Amino acid sequence: MATTSRNSSLSILVQILVCLLGMASWIDINGVWVELPLMVWLLPENWNLPSYLVILIQVANIGPLIFLLISKFTKYKIEIPTNYIIISVGALSCLLLAFLWDRTSFIGGTNHSTAFLTLCFFLSLVDCTSSVSFLAFMASFPKGYITAYFIGESLSGLIPSILALIQGVGGNAACVNITVPFMNETVNITQYQLSYYYPPAIFTVQTFFVCLFAMLMCSLIAFTLLNNLPAAKKYMVKPYQQNDNELAGKDNYAVTGETGGMKQQSYDSTQNEGEPHNSASKQEGAVDFDKTRILANSTGAPSFSVCQWVFLMVIQAWVNGIKNGFLSTIQSYSALPYGNVAYHLAITMSNVTDSITCVIVHFIPIKKLPVIGFLATLYTGVAAYVCVLALLSPEPVLCGSIWGEIIMVIAWIFVAGLRTYIEVAISMLCRQHGRKALIWCGVSVQLGSLISSIVGFFLVNNTQLFTSNNPCDDTCYN
Repeated sequence: MATTSRNSSLSILVQILVCLLGMASWIDINGVWVELPLMVWLLPENWNLPSYLVILIQVANIGPLIFLLISKFTKYKIEIPTNYIIISVGALSCLLLAFLWDRTSFIGGTNHSTAFLTLCFFLSLVDCTSSVSFLAFMASFPKGYITAYFIGESLSGLIPSILALIQGVGGNAACVNITVPFMNETVNITQYQLSYYYPPAIFTVQTFFVCLFAMLMCSLIAFTLLNNLPAAKKYMVKPYQQNDNELAGKDNYAVTGETGGMKQQSYDSTQNEGEPHNSASKQEGAVDFDKTRILANSTGAPSFSVCQWVFLMVIQAWVNGIKNGFLSTIQSYSALPYGNVAYHLAITMSNVTDSITCVIVHFIPIKKLPVIGFLATLYTGVAAYVCVLALLSPEPVLCGSIWGEIIMVIAWIFVAGLRTYIEVAISMLCRQHGRKALIWCGVSVQLGSLISSIVGFFLVNNTQLFTSNNPCDDTCYN
């Protein structure tokens, strides 16, 4: 009875602390991504830099896999020490990035951003693992607090984007003449050579990463208080003593609050691996793909055939594969020809759109498959336009026209918004059919993202399909 009263009265303090914890989930990788326009010209990978980041994120999915395996074969709750470790590692990595992001070294005769890529791998490992460990920890609180967590998770994309918009990029890179004095014993000659000039942003990359470090420290303090503050601990419950309905509710929120992308899906698909799975929960609507007909659960969820489920899973893999893998890999080639300012806007505004769409889809959900199919077709068309821009680089459609820049930025906003809307809508349908549907949903997201990121990395780094330029060439913004 005491637990019931606590559930019905949510603490504002605990909700704030939970929100700050959720903010730590993907704030660092989102921060790295929106900072690319300031780094891509200065690091040796240049326009190929996003392709390396996408691959690192995919490899880092080993983190949640290890967490789940350890959880399955041990009786201890490892999410609390895991969360302390990953938030601390994330904060330390951001602090090191502030001072080491531009350090390079030669590997196999080629100059690489070793410090930046190594630290970004640790950030990816932290964020992928947080998708599992944070939500496992949230099972210790009444399910009413999960909303605050997902608000914080949405802020992990919104806050870095707003910070990057304030920072700006200073303008487009330019090509200028610089004097180079040449002297020896007999002559004194002044030579001129072309060099890139990068207008300074309002504040530096170093300051940006220090800000991320400060935000992660706030999250670490919030998590410490949630574990040790009596005012917070009194709201904790024992997750394995919750009844079946509460556990089902936990799964539902895990999908409903998703902010789009592979980050949350990895938890949704597997986080209950080690929990008891009795026949009662199966009768309440768990999906059985061995049947030729999928029965709806007692909440009135729509009933889908096997073919309809396959249709949903293929779309889930397709939309996430295109955006999370392929388009993210070639984003620089589709946007940078229009200049740093346009590239900056494309990245930051698509991140903002992600966060806003997550809220919209819960008020305007999709339940009809034809609508999902139509939106997926529209999404594919816009994504195809972005691919065409990248293939035509460095002289894409409407090169030299302000309308080219505007249409490109709008295309990226639509790609981000439609992908998130479709993904979350399908996830919301899956959650109504139980744990097995969530597993297939998560597998679809991860598989699509993995395959497309490998294809994108190969095409960008091993073919001549995508061409970059430099500010001293003829550009669309000169």
